[in-house]
Parts: sequence; C-alpha cells; structure tokens
Amino acid sequence: MECFTNRSDYTQQRLPKYGVTSFLATMVFPEACFTDGTLDTIKSVESIVGETGKGAVCEGIHAEGPIVNDLGGLPKGNNQMAMSEFTQLLDSMPSCKLMTISPHIDVQSGYEKIKSLVQRGIVPSLGHDRVATEAEILGAIQAAHPTQCHITHLFNVTNFHHRTPSLVNFGLIDVFPNIPGYERLAPPSVEIIGDMCHVHPLTVGVLLKARHYNQIAFISDCTAEPVPAKKLNYSGRTMEVSSDGKCLFVSGTSTLAGSCCTSHDAFKSLVKTFHLTIGEASRMVSQTPASIANLKKIGKIEIGHRADIVLMDENLNLKKTFIAGKLYYDADN
Repeated sequence: MECFTNRSDYTQQRLPKYGVTSFLATMVFPEACFTDGTLDTIKSVESIVGETGKGAVCEGIHAEGPIVNDLGGLPKGNNQMAMSEFTQLLDSMPSCKLMTISPHIDVQSGYEKIKSLVQRGIVPSLGHDRVATEAEILGAIQAAHPTQCHITHLFNVTNFHHRTPSLVNFGLIDVFPNIPGYERLAPPSVEIIGDMCHVHPLTVGVLLKARHYNQIAFISDCTAEPVPAKKLNYSGRTMEVSSDGKCLFVSGTSTLAGSCCTSHDAFKSLVKTFHLTIGEASRMVSQTPASIANLKKIGKIEIGHRADIVLMDENLNLKKTFIAGKLYYDADN
C-alpha cells in the first residue's frame, strides 16, 4: 500500500504499456487497519478514482477482506470486526465496487455484512474460504438476492469435493439444478487469475467449458511487474518475483501473493492456448469484468462509452493503447 500511495502516477502511466486502460485498486486490511495508515492509503486511492489524463484510469476499489476466513497471501486482519467498525470502513471507501467476504465468517452474524454491501451497491464477492459449507454459501447468495454474488479468484484459497459443495462447485455451473433452496437464484459470476500459474491450464479449461464467457472475468491479479527475482515490500512483508517472472511469492515461502501476469498476456492465453475467438477473449478481459463491477461507461466500444481502445497486430502483439481517445502507448515510439 505504501507503494501505491507514493507511486500512483507511475502505476497509471505504466499500465497502458501492458494493454490496461482501467483497473480496480485492490485494498487489503491489516489487523490494526484504523491506526496504521490504511485510511490514509484509502484516501490516496479515492483521490484518483475516475481521473483521466495520467494513463490507466482507476475505476474504484476491490476490498479483499477483512472479513475472510483463510488468508492465502493476505496479511492477518480482523475478520471479527464489529458492525460499527465495518460501517466506518465502508464509509471511507465510497468508490468500493466489490468486497471479498467469506460466507463461513459472515454467517455468524446472519450475513449482516453482505446485506450491508448490497444496500450500498457493492457486489459481495465470496472467497478466501476453504471451509464454507453448502448451506453457508447458499445462505450468502440468498442474503444478497436479487444482487448476483461474485467469487474471488476461483480455485485459489478454496477447496473442491464432488459430494460436499464448496465455492468451486458453485462457480462451475451456469444454471442451478432444480433442487430445494436454489429456486430463483443465480450462480455467482467468477474471476480466475489468468497467469497459468495460480490455476493449471487443464483446470482453466474446465471452467471455460463449464461457464459462459459473460460470467467469467479473466484477470491478472497483477501486484508487480514481471522482473525475475525482484523484491518489494507489500503489506509489511517482503515479496519476491519468481525466477520465471510469472508470480509473486512471500519471500522464503511457497505462498502466492499475486501475479506478474498482464491483462494482455491473459488475453493472448485465451486465444492461443484455449482457442477462444477474439470476441470471446476480449469480452472476458474487458466487458465482463466491467459488468461485474457495475462500471457503466467502459468495457466495450459503443456510443456513450469512454474511447478506450487497444490495437494489436495479427500475432496479438500490442501496438497502441488509447485511453479516453488519447494515445498513451505506441510500440513504435
């Protein structure tokens, strides 16, 4: 977060080089999130939301926690936060579009936090939960109804079993079967990290066959540029880019803490590895993510939308990136 506070202009200016025209800033929340500068960091992010003229546009915040059961690469947070503090946190993030929240935790309060998110127009994104039961997940979806839930980083920090449904089971179906409790409910939309490292290509292929592309956001989860062995400070811990430049690990461990994949890389994988059409792949890295986050003026080329365009050659090499009609990256200059 310190990096973002001090270098937001740099980040916005660099992203068009990787085919990114807009993004959500992911925020994580350490245990003492009201006393360690987190609120100042949130203010810094909020100050650039919707700002054009500096490069890629920050469209809002994805809050990854703090109401999560299993940390994965996240710092330890206060997942038992009182509703008054939770409300204070949400008040500090008027541009929050999605929040990752664990059904196993929120069920303890009758899903009051998920209901609060829906009231504010924030999409509840279920995730970081290896132990949530079918009943707990179904209860979260029911609490959010008619808002469609989302699932953060499908397959990561979750489990799968063929007889005991988990978040993965709920993410692998387009239409619920006609069984009690599921009536009139829509399965959550999903996102999957497209670096071919967080999720094996065979597993990615299963998802692409199971769900329609308008329900899958193919994301980068990028937390660092792909510079092999580069080290950085992230949420008070030392992180290191893998030797192949694909992922970010907590130094000295095998814990993944993010990707170094670009949106352009993810797009190329969809076309070249999984043989999707240009239109399907484009939808999964642009229009579908924008739709999930309720972003109204981006994600597709249409009258009334912002003029964000990425141009590639016949081999899908990135050539130019335009944002709001202005050229921000030219591979030939």
